[in-house]
Amino acid sequence: MRYCCDGLCNQGRDCPARVAKVGQRYPKHPQAYPDSIWRRHLKALARFFLLGLIGWLIWVPLLYLLLRA
Repeated sequence: MRYCCDGLCNQGRDCPARVAKVGQRYPKHPQAYPDSIWRRHLKALARFFLLGLIGWLIWVPLLYLLLRA
């Protein structure tokens, strides 16, 4: 099979250098990383700190208002 890029272009519009690959699909989103034990622990730690922060933001003002009255 002779390619048209060698100077002897005799394939015309069917040149493999110009023809797009048909049916080739690319994923819309990249693949996620596999879930490792460190990743799970870090997620749990982040969730713990987030819930703790939300607890402080809610319960401390409520206790202040209750003890003030």
